Amino acid sequence: MDRKVTGADRPPANPASALTGAARSRRALFLAVAFAIAGCAQLDTGGGFENNTEARRELDAGIALYDKGDYVDTIRSLLTAREIWRAPVDTKITAQKYIAFSHCLLQRPEPCKESFRDLLRLKPDFELAAAEAGHPMWSAAFKQAKREAGVLALGRASGH
Repeated sequence: MDRKVTGADRPPANPASALTGAARSRRALFLAVAFAIAGCAQLDTGGGFENNTEARRELDAGIALYDKGDYVDTIRSLLTAREIWRAPVDTKITAQKYIAFSHCLLQRPEPCKESFRDLLRLKPDFELAAAEAGHPMWSAAFKQAKREAGVLALGRASGH
């Protein structure tokens, strides 16, 4: 069931006061990963945004929804953003990554893997950033999609 993540779904304003040392460490690691991902989202990798400001605006709007925890609208926004899918491949890859992350965070393993497969069709050698690679919500899904993409590539190369 699709639902918007609301304040009621989030921990209390000061959850650190109730956490054990191990839980604080896990929480700190999770926050570090989240901040790293948010920082990476701000990078322009030279993928042609200078010629497509509408695609950039659409991508930024989708990422802003993701940053607010609105994963359902992130997916909807990015999938329906026409200019993103007309833009250079780096733009599409970034959008597809956020779509996959959103599915994973909504605990939708199959759409998560399928979104990573779509990303790998755009760029077969794509790798998650170091801060993203070990994330507990999408690491396994990405690895499985990568393995499946490798098996499919081997099958195409051998003529099967």
